[in-house]
Amino acid sequence: MVRRVVSALALLVASATLPVAISGQGAQIDATASVGRADLGLGQQFILSVEVTGTQRLDKTPELPDLSAFASILGSGTTRSTRTANGRTTASLIIQYRLQALAVGTHEIGPVTVTAYGATATTAPVTIIVTDQPPPTPAGSGAPPTPTGAGGGIGPEDLFLTAEASRSQVLQNEPVILEYRIYTRVNVSSYSVRELPATPGFWIEEFELPAQPEVEPITLNGQRYVTALIRKVALFPTGPGSRTIEPMEIEATVRVQRARTRDPFDLFDGVLDRGADVPASAVSQPVEIEVLPLPAAGRPDGFSGMVGDLSVTTTIDRDSVAANEAVTMRVDVSGTGNLRSIAPPRFDLPPTIEAFPPETNDRLRTTERGVTGTRTYEYVLIPRAPGTLTLPGIDVSFYDTDAGAYRVASAGPLDLTVSGRASGATLPGSRARGEVEALRTDIRFIEIDTPRFQSTGQSPFRSGLFWLVLLVPLGAVGGAAGLQRRRDRLAGNVALARSRRAGRIARKRLARARDLTIGDDARAFYAETGQALEGFVADRLNVAAAGLIRDEIRPALEARGAEEEAIAEYLACLDVCDRQRFSPAGSDPAERSGFLDRVAQAMSDLNRGIGR
Repeated sequence: MVRRVVSALALLVASATLPVAISGQGAQIDATASVGRADLGLGQQFILSVEVTGTQRLDKTPELPDLSAFASILGSGTTRSTRTANGRTTASLIIQYRLQALAVGTHEIGPVTVTAYGATATTAPVTIIVTDQPPPTPAGSGAPPTPTGAGGGIGPEDLFLTAEASRSQVLQNEPVILEYRIYTRVNVSSYSVRELPATPGFWIEEFELPAQPEVEPITLNGQRYVTALIRKVALFPTGPGSRTIEPMEIEATVRVQRARTRDPFDLFDGVLDRGADVPASAVSQPVEIEVLPLPAAGRPDGFSGMVGDLSVTTTIDRDSVAANEAVTMRVDVSGTGNLRSIAPPRFDLPPTIEAFPPETNDRLRTTERGVTGTRTYEYVLIPRAPGTLTLPGIDVSFYDTDAGAYRVASAGPLDLTVSGRASGATLPGSRARGEVEALRTDIRFIEIDTPRFQSTGQSPFRSGLFWLVLLVPLGAVGGAAGLQRRRDRLAGNVALARSRRAGRIARKRLARARDLTIGDDARAFYAETGQALEGFVADRLNVAAAGLIRDEIRPALEARGAEEEAIAEYLACLDVCDRQRFSPAGSDPAERSGFLDRVAQAMSDLNRGIGR
């Protein structure tokens, strides 16, 4: 027992004094840089190792040269080691950078300078060759390497992310199904989406996935992996041309079992701990999509770009009403395609019918063929004159990919019988303009009461009652004229009407989101909040939500006079919604409620800036 205590004390003394001896002032250091392999495929991850010998501590973290032209930095980790040979002890420090190749060609990673205790060392340049071949499928055998630092021992073949598109060539507005899968042969305890890919030129519809991804074993080139689908989207290209979907990046926490070691200094680095959580990251490869234009031959008039299979039906809640009573006309557009992008159908009503903007209701779900279900528009119509009126039929054109031709879905006209009298009809006691109504023509009425006399020197203009009686009717007429003018402006100016209704519609959407703060479905809450944010800006800018591109929001708001701080806060809230919709972890009701207050304030600040 005494011998063990003495050995432990000697070990403590050695561990406390040895680093000072090898890392003191005037230490001689050397630095080398290397990559695991210099021949890489486009999108493949690789490790750049910078090894510094002669010290275990640097004055500051070394800065890599600018690599943005051909690679992106995903993360880094540090490993320290001490070697004793022939009575001489050498300390070293290894910094490993995880990178991903982004451009084809021969590229040079410039020198890296490190500084420790006043001594400076510079690495030699390293050359890598990136080809246009995709990253190789993981191969080989044996157990995954044991991590020795912050993700340093977890190679690209141990944990990677793939993006698989259902097709690489589609027509405009034809759906592409994109799946993101994680493959791992290490123990991933949790993960989160670090950055969602930019998808300019696409309308995105998310698939509903389980809160906990379903995992399944798979064998790739003789190596066993576990894979899980973590994101699935339907992309609808809004225009022809080549489109690139940027990579998606995730951060994962890997539970590793550390190897036993005889190095006594590992006691103080925690290496003898049998288990540890190590951060790691993975990035998918970019996806190229070629979008073909729709054929020009046979394109019907009024074609809006819809691709899929549609049907249209129209109904009214009653076919006989009295004049000035409301009737509801319902238009159901059903089928498959990008149904959320369909604008309300336009049709010409008889001039005696007053129509109000429709209310939209969706019963939709995302499938392998796109968005399937029914979009309903309900119009409130008020006939102002009696008679038998005909509500016109509705046509919706679309391109049928199965038949390779344009089609038109039609709903026939509807008859409406209006009874009663027109709103402008003569009422009892009324008379035509200029007509003098004669009262009591048989006997002239005799005044019985004593008349009230007024001094001739008193002016009526000094009486407040006189001015009140004179000005109130004028004010009422002016107010009615202004109200009617505002209604005419809103009826003839769709952009103004949408802008005026933006705040009211946004409050309704936020109210629906507030109902979702209580419960376990955090994704539904953030999805509803994100739709409220996007719909608010779309209404204020008078653009279709389907065509709202994230990269164009900032310049559009700046052109409308919004302040930079308000724009930045709005985009930050939108990024939180996008990130939380795909995060496997939920959030508590208090956090959602606080975030909803933040969103409301961001909308208010943005609306105030646009309204100036």
